Amino acid sequence: MENERGGHERPNGKGAEVAVVKGQALYKQVAREMRKAIARGTWTPGEKIPTEDKLTALYGVSRPTIRQAVAELRADGLLDVQQGRGTFVRGPQPEHNATINIERTVICNGDQYHCPAGWQDAEEPTVYRVRLEPSAAATLETDEGEAAFLVQRLYTHESSGVRARYSGLLPMEQITSTVLAQRPEVFNTDAYAALAAAHGPIEWHEGVSARMPNPDERAALHVPENTPLLVSQRVTRTQADARPLMLETLTMTGAATQLTITHRPVNRERI
Repeated sequence: MENERGGHERPNGKGAEVAVVKGQALYKQVAREMRKAIARGTWTPGEKIPTEDKLTALYGVSRPTIRQAVAELRADGLLDVQQGRGTFVRGPQPEHNATINIERTVICNGDQYHCPAGWQDAEEPTVYRVRLEPSAAATLETDEGEAAFLVQRLYTHESSGVRARYSGLLPMEQITSTVLAQRPEVFNTDAYAALAAAHGPIEWHEGVSARMPNPDERAALHVPENTPLLVSQRVTRTQADARPLMLETLTMTGAATQLTITHRPVNRERI
């Protein structure tokens, strides 16, 4: 391998065989050999690759060269850096022609509600008593600092294996006369039924946005680096006066993910 001083150097340790490419940057030559290790199965999907020290010994190059090579493979989607844990080989990702369809429609049958999304709890839900922050208070059209329950869940989609984070904010003033005051952790469909029983017919306003994940989200949702998240935010409102009753946020990978929401015409007399 051509070294950083223009000469040649051979890998140390177990010694990867390196085909010299004249005029090619040293880190690119290292990246090429690392790609071969992944392709051969030397480093398997989900496996943590060797440390920087071991890689410098293996390829006989400096730390900056290894970092540049790792950065190139990260950009190519082959490696995933997890803060505080190390660098891992990425597992197989959905093909762009294999879109994951997430159904977000709410079906109402009498006083029962159903969401055909197929989510399952990946762990036990957690419930906190909180004070509403400014952005949530604005969405719920109430005062900052108002008391609320925060329900958090980690879901797995049963057909695709996609993981999603769910959070539900239930303002205390809207649930005091419902079973949600004692059991805020019930599924959202049960929450819809409880809110409708207390406040009359309900409807939903839903918006979808995209952003890059933070390290905690990447770890919890198994989202590779440089993959955006889809964030679906749903507000349950009364039909009579569009009063917000609950705020739900569902966060999941944006890779080949499609959200489907069914809309029906609203009677103009109710607008």
